Amino acid sequence: MYTIQELMALVNVNPNFFVVAAFVTYGFGFWQYLTSMYMQIKNKECPFYFWQHCWYFGHDITFSLLFNMWWKEIGFWLFKVLNIGCMIFVLIEFVSLYYAVKYEKNWNWGKYYNGRKVPMNEAWIRGIAGYIMGAMLFAVIRKLIGDPCCFFLMTSTNCTLALMCRFNTKERRYRMRGTRMLAIATLCGTIFNFMPKGVGFFASIIPGLHQPAWYILAVFCIATAVEFCIMAFKLPTKEEFLANGGEIFYVEDWQEDQIEAAKA
Repeated sequence: MYTIQELMALVNVNPNFFVVAAFVTYGFGFWQYLTSMYMQIKNKECPFYFWQHCWYFGHDITFSLLFNMWWKEIGFWLFKVLNIGCMIFVLIEFVSLYYAVKYEKNWNWGKYYNGRKVPMNEAWIRGIAGYIMGAMLFAVIRKLIGDPCCFFLMTSTNCTLALMCRFNTKERRYRMRGTRMLAIATLCGTIFNFMPKGVGFFASIIPGLHQPAWYILAVFCIATAVEFCIMAFKLPTKEEFLANGGEIFYVEDWQEDQIEAAKA
């Protein structure tokens, strides 16, 4: 599809633009991810589906290696900064894995146990296997579509964030602490993600991406992000939801006292 040397030829025409665009793109990513981690740690519930973290783990591992390799081959300082950023994302994914197993094992895998609670050891096996599968799937798809630099695949993380946070929140039927902040961050990040060539990072650096299909996808993702924002400001809090008789699917052990207190 393209090589890092071809991309660097584009970058060298206007390096300041690409540095700023890259920082803004990763800045929105950190805003979304740090908000999601705050929510997962504070609420013990993640606003992303577990399979998203598996895919993002594959993305972060791959780019940690790529940015480090490009830094050694080309010496462009931005690659080292982005390499460090991706390694931080990898650490975040490990924290998310711990919380997914410890506090959301029934939500993530309860559907496979016919109403029984998921054993902790099996949750760890499923969680670790999911991360391994995510990394392998990312590597295989990269090879099959001929995306050696992975920037095309990088856009998939932004798209799934825009699309899936809305579905996850709608499935839960209440908003958590941090949902509104995440919705705003997702909308802003999605809009910048699809900015046209000369403004947005991806349309400027990926050959052939500046085309109608990219902007059709943009309309779909931005519309979903807008709906997520509307939902975040309309849904009741978890406490209100439970007090009004709302039911939580796949109840975790730590939620039982919370449910009883809301009903009292």
